[in-house]
Amino acid sequence: MSLLIHYPRRAVKAFLEKRFPGTDWTPVIDELPPIVWRCKWNNYAEKHGLPYRKGYIQNLDSNGCGPASFV
Repeated sequence: MSLLIHYPRRAVKAFLEKRFPGTDWTPVIDELPPIVWRCKWNNYAEKHGLPYRKGYIQNLDSNGCGPASFV
């Protein structure tokens, strides 16, 4: 397990839009840093309203359907 996994903000945007097509994620995405670190996902979730927890994002990535698949 790598703690240095990160995603560009645009990958997180694409991931969220695919998983939740009826939700406008613009306000959340605009507040995220340009690089979203997976090790800080829980912090981003609490502060900005991202769904899921870090462990679930890790599982999605390992199955090829997390934010890393949108890079």
